[in-house]
Amino acid sequence: MYIILDLEWNGTYSRKLKGFINEIIEFGAVKVDENLQIVDTFESLVRPQVGKKLSGKIKTLTSITNEELQDGLQFMQVTSRFKKWAGDAIFMTWGTSDILALIENCRYFCGNERIPFLKRYVNLQEYCEKLLNYDKTKQMGLSTAAQLLNINEEGYDHHRALGDSLLSLQCLRKLYDPETIKPLIQDATAQEFYDKLLFKTVIICDLNHPLIRRNDLRFTCDFCGRRAHRTGDWQLKNKSYRAEFVCWHCHHRFYGRVQFKLKYEGMVVKKGILPVPSDKDQREEQNPQEES
Repeated sequence: MYIILDLEWNGTYSRKLKGFINEIIEFGAVKVDENLQIVDTFESLVRPQVGKKLSGKIKTLTSITNEELQDGLQFMQVTSRFKKWAGDAIFMTWGTSDILALIENCRYFCGNERIPFLKRYVNLQEYCEKLLNYDKTKQMGLSTAAQLLNINEEGYDHHRALGDSLLSLQCLRKLYDPETIKPLIQDATAQEFYDKLLFKTVIICDLNHPLIRRNDLRFTCDFCGRRAHRTGDWQLKNKSYRAEFVCWHCHHRFYGRVQFKLKYEGMVVKKGILPVPSDKDQREEQNPQEES
């Protein structure tokens, strides 16, 4: 059994937190069997307890009104009903933002960041990106996935929880293979699951950081493939380091650019090569001529 869950929330200020919280205002989910046939659906509005009024953006996006929310149940009541409905299914969401919102709301209303109904989990966005060989530097939106898979989005209630969960199901049906999805099923009862989700990626801007290796700062010539030698100091720009290099073999000059990101899994090093502007280009950049 799989359950595809989608949530809607309203960003609102909390006096208790002295900061903002993404307060969940709607649950929507579809339960399917092993053949991805729909068994049941779940839909419930959540009566806000922190922000009494929806932001204009959320009202426009979802078409949910403040009056409708007053008829909803409180977060803990909806969560309790949803847990009974869900049973022991494997959960899926499009990306991790819904899971992070659940953690935030559970922490606020229940005093515990653990999601009571979540035992096994698959990031459906990650699964679709993998099978579609999507650009790893970008995140694929649900609508983009539907377009790539030639799914007609008409008839789905966009930016409503149940509508988006049903559209996510259509994307899954196009790509589903039990063997390819198995490696992506995570144990959501493990502390590591929460540690990884809540870990904040940090960009390292200190070349003396102990996790930076000397080899990370070396570059090879993109013309002849031999080792290049740095001729200038490292300069920090846009959270990346850049320095000029020259290849003594073919005399090719270029800028080596490197960025260090500390993720939960460890340090990720992203390197690239940029051309060195010609003397003429540098002069024009330093002395731009005014247009007549």
